Amino acid sequence: MKPEIRIAKEEDLPALIELDNICIKEEKFHKKQWEYLLPKAKSLVVIASIDGNIIGSMVILLRKHIANARIYILNVHPACRRAGVGSLLMDTTLKFLKDSGYKKVTIETGINNQAALNLYISKGFEVDRILKKYYKTGGDAKHLVLMLTDGKTK
Repeated sequence: MKPEIRIAKEEDLPALIELDNICIKEEKFHKKQWEYLLPKAKSLVVIASIDGNIIGSMVILLRKHIANARIYILNVHPACRRAGVGSLLMDTTLKFLKDSGYKKVTIETGINNQAALNLYISKGFEVDRILKKYYKTGGDAKHLVLMLTDGKTK
């Protein structure tokens, strides 16, 4: 069954927090951060659900004045990974951003997170730099960029 993709609502908050707790062991959002992101922040929270159950989420921070967006989180429930949920969330969100006039999208991921890197590269992102000691644990990250204007990255 294909997931439904939609914008998150405030009533999705408990399920978003639960998914975040399942997917992320370190540096996850606290409840207050989620409460801020949904209704107040300059952000877009997109979810994937099947039969009303949230199986994936994506948080995008929007900087409309400079036409840039930053994908802050991409979560897919472990039981639903490798089933195209992350790809569907990414495709839907990138189309929305491009249609809304955004020119550049960035994302960071752990230097050893090959599954995430493969997904992002398959969508046209390119690694533009390594961020040393990016995570609280001291781990490095790769910073990736996608230019939406002509499909090429810089």
